[in-house]
Amino acid sequence: MKARYIPAVGSLLIQLFATAPMSGVNGADAETDPPNLANSTVSYSLPATAKYDYAEVLHKSLIFYHAQRSGKLGPNRRLAWRGDSCFICSGPNGEDLSGGYYEAANTMKWGLPLAFTVTQLAWNVYAWSDALSAVNELEEAKEGVKWGVDYLVNCISSPENFVGQFGVSAVGSTDIDFGYFGPPEEYEMWVPDKIMHPAGLSYINSTNPSSEILGETAATLAAASVIFKDSDSDYSAKLLDHSKDLYNRATTHLGSYQQSTDPNMATVKQWYPSSMYYDELAWGAAWLYVATQDESYRQLADKWRGNASDHNDEYSWDEKLPGTNALLYSVTKNDTYKAGVESFMANFFPGGSVKQTAKGLIFADSWGSLSYAANIGFIMMVYAKTLGYDQKNSTQAITMAAQQINYALGDCGRSWVVGFGEGSPIRPYHKSSYNSFIDYPLRGQDNGAQGDDFLNSNTTNRFILYGALEGGPAWDDTFKDNRANYEYTEVTQDYNAAFTGLNAAFIDYYGKSNFKAFTDCGLDLGWSHPNASNFPNWGDNDCYHTCNTNCTASNTGSNSNSSGSNSTSSSGSKSNAAVTGRQVVGWGVGAALAGAIAAVLA
Repeated sequence: MKARYIPAVGSLLIQLFATAPMSGVNGADAETDPPNLANSTVSYSLPATAKYDYAEVLHKSLIFYHAQRSGKLGPNRRLAWRGDSCFICSGPNGEDLSGGYYEAANTMKWGLPLAFTVTQLAWNVYAWSDALSAVNELEEAKEGVKWGVDYLVNCISSPENFVGQFGVSAVGSTDIDFGYFGPPEEYEMWVPDKIMHPAGLSYINSTNPSSEILGETAATLAAASVIFKDSDSDYSAKLLDHSKDLYNRATTHLGSYQQSTDPNMATVKQWYPSSMYYDELAWGAAWLYVATQDESYRQLADKWRGNASDHNDEYSWDEKLPGTNALLYSVTKNDTYKAGVESFMANFFPGGSVKQTAKGLIFADSWGSLSYAANIGFIMMVYAKTLGYDQKNSTQAITMAAQQINYALGDCGRSWVVGFGEGSPIRPYHKSSYNSFIDYPLRGQDNGAQGDDFLNSNTTNRFILYGALEGGPAWDDTFKDNRANYEYTEVTQDYNAAFTGLNAAFIDYYGKSNFKAFTDCGLDLGWSHPNASNFPNWGDNDCYHTCNTNCTASNTGSNSNSSGSNSTSSSGSKSNAAVTGRQVVGWGVGAALAGAIAAVLA
């Protein structure tokens, strides 16, 4: 299970919170997880009609990924409080590593969880494209996949080297990324010890192998090649070629980053310890089979499935066997894969090894409990869709999946999704929505003081982190809405990945015609803030980002602002912006910031 971290208040000392030490992981500085005493089995009645607006949640979940974007944001900049970042983000061979997604509250790019996130986002599109299209989210979902994919392609440095990690979380006992509490846009100005992202780069190659990172990335690129095949065949073919290449590297130089001697891989072995690489090799082969229909890839998937057969109780950034079985079952209808999925699901049904909280949440782990539940629900809905929603064996899977998503959206008495529903969280453990480059009260002050403020202040996050799925409750359904209790309030790229697809699944299940497309209209994306600048101009025929109606196309990404930079727009107007309140004159914080960073780089 995923380990967690938090910088100590008022210092730059790491406190590690990890599970019991695993092979290749030094657990000397680790503490045990919060307890998991969940021991309930809670019956649930499947609602006859949709209990929540899954289209709204889906829309907001996709907005969350805009909050995690790294690099030059370009014309599809949705949030006023996020701008261009990762200014010193080139590799030693000229690789452009500025793009992709930041992991959580930090600006780290760890290869395995990042690639898994993008694979899952692509699977969402592959599995539920009709549902996404019905609520006008398909193009946005695909654009989000492409954002992550293009970074991963840039990580292919040479026929030998692949960038498996980028960023410096800590150096010894000194927090670097983890000790920085400001916005990504100003990282280069204020990061502790002035240690920049490239200092933490690690190449995966024949002498530093990681079959799990390369296998997962091969899966990502193969999945993306599938969803882009009809709309951009050249791009799809390029991704497929890269996928085959990376998969060949993964199987030629077998090994796990848990055995890496590269000092830059030391912390990832503690915070994202990999249990094995067999499942990623099965997963990558399965997606290559989907992309090519080459039977040899299915045979490879079967080979590696066999090696991973005792890891069929978790689907996550680390464990892919249940996903492999569900994917291959959805494509082949083969009973062997079906049995594998059913064996996985049995862990969570009455009589299974994993119990529920008293209010019905599958409590697979005390960290990220809601994410694990969403991942389980996603697999269950893929199974039910493949078998047929009206089939007897699908009913239990659909009911359990509905119980999990509805718990997250409000059935437990509160929403766990920022900006959605009753009692939604207002203090997520997320730095840039608290300290934005357009609203950063402690700018320039000591990082320890900023950390103390971030963790212990009762101030709500200054900007709404729409759609973010928080970690979840304790085993007794209790919750503390503060950043110091990060086991409850942390958000990450992988938490939202399958959760996004699960919302699409229930749009499909309850009938696509029963949901209306949700838009940015009325959402507070920060554009009314007095320091907001470079306002978007989405155009008159855009009903996705605006309050316009009766459009003929979504025009996702059609913002006329071609620069996407942090500087003030030339007109200072905000025609067709999502928030249509008072007219705002953009304060030149972006221009000032750009000048300050230029001075740092000089």
